[in-house]
Amino acid sequence: MFGAVSDSLQIFLKYSRYVSVLKWLTLSLFAYFGTMLVVHVPWDEVAHGLFIPKFTTNAGFWTSVVGMLGTIISPFFSFGRRRRKSKTRKPSAIVRIRLDTHIGMALFNLVAWRSSLGDAACQRM
Repeated sequence: MFGAVSDSLQIFLKYSRYVSVLKWLTLSLFAYFGTMLVVHVPWDEVAHGLFIPKFTTNAGFWTSVVGMLGTIISPFFSFGRRRRKSKTRKPSAIVRIRLDTHIGMALFNLVAWRSSLGDAACQRM
């Protein structure tokens, strides 16, 4: 459903309007950080699980692992295509694109981690 709405917005809205929609949607991701302020998070368990993970044979566990890896790895494919296209650009533009890519991926991973952590903390309640 979200994909169909996103595709429709890309087709029917002007680019400048679509960019403003995406900016507001991106701003909504800060709700994950707000959730972390409201929900009690056992930080000692989080640190332990982050550095010493516990693997199980449960199908739900492995489904979650595949889903997490899919959402984390998928953006790298699009950045790889962008990198191949950038070989014809000026070196200064390539440095800017590389920096933008690294910052974007770092923020993406932070939000994805916070999202997963917030979901887990809410489920424990």
